[in-house]
Amino acid sequence: MSKILLLLEHKENRRLLSIWLGKNYEVFSPNSDTELFQSSFSFDICILDGRALDKLNHWVLKTKKAQEPVFLPFLLMTSRQDVSILTRHLWKSIDELIISPIEKMELTARVEMLLQRRQLSLQLQLANQNLQELNKLKTRFISIASHELRNPLNLISGYAQLLMQNSSKYSEERQQDFFNRIITTVKNMTGTLNDVLLLSKGELTKQTFNPIPLDLSKFCSVLVHEIQLGAGSSHIINFLVAEENFEPKVLVDQKLLTHILINLLTNAIKYSPKGSTIELQLIYQPEKIIFEIKDQGIGIPQKDQKQLFNSFHRASNVGDIPGTGLGLAIVKQCIDLYGGTINFQSQINVGTIFTVTLPLTLV
Repeated sequence: MSKILLLLEHKENRRLLSIWLGKNYEVFSPNSDTELFQSSFSFDICILDGRALDKLNHWVLKTKKAQEPVFLPFLLMTSRQDVSILTRHLWKSIDELIISPIEKMELTARVEMLLQRRQLSLQLQLANQNLQELNKLKTRFISIASHELRNPLNLISGYAQLLMQNSSKYSEERQQDFFNRIITTVKNMTGTLNDVLLLSKGELTKQTFNPIPLDLSKFCSVLVHEIQLGAGSSHIINFLVAEENFEPKVLVDQKLLTHILINLLTNAIKYSPKGSTIELQLIYQPEKIIFEIKDQGIGIPQKDQKQLFNSFHRASNVGDIPGTGLGLAIVKQCIDLYGGTINFQSQINVGTIFTVTLPLTLV
């Protein structure tokens, strides 16, 4: 419901108009300037008369200025004999003028037209804000993409040239090492591109929840083993299952859960020192499953925590650690689709614990 601020010095006119407008709008009509200034009432249009404008012209200009670039209409009701005293400066503060007496239906029509202009102005402002945000995201993406894709391409090119020009100088074992580095780099680039496409095309939001019977403990064990192979000996990943209330098979959306756990575990590895331990614990509780991912990494600064799940956002302490800022955005969207929650606790240079809670459905 649109809100109208009514500022009429004539008390009877104010009372009658308040009753009439109150049928279709929320109306606030302060009895004094003090009440007006102390009020936190936000309005969509202000209707005032000449005497009120004389007293409050400075406040009117200040209020309109504060709303810019959004249109906040002020409608002046005045008698015909007072029209002659209006000056060209009046239009700096007033957007519409009506001569009283006026038919109620005409007044309503004028109010509605001004409210429509305000609504269009609000929509335009929102569109501009969204466009500015998109431009910021585009700039961030270009910056990240140029780093995350150009550097691996340079690496691939370097190893390929070594193999083409000087292969005879290297042993078979050394050549195989170069090939493995190229393959790993290509896989990392593919993962980066997949993350970008997943979010930019809105593929996650289009995905339907598709649970299947799954041995959750075995699924997590296999996933951890695959990630451990990728990490090599640089990190140790421990997988624990709380035996209490253990359920061998549950209904799980495997695709969503894979996105969630891979991103959280690879992040834990990425932001933890070499030789440290990552822990994934699976906990069964009545009607829910809890996944707890604990690392001994760099931690997340307090100032970054509110934006942690925004696309392209990276914590201010990541330094030269590569990344796109997309992993946790994907995690959050997957968990939302699942109908679950994610929380975390973090201390700088101590580590972070992510806790994912998902609804449990037994087979």
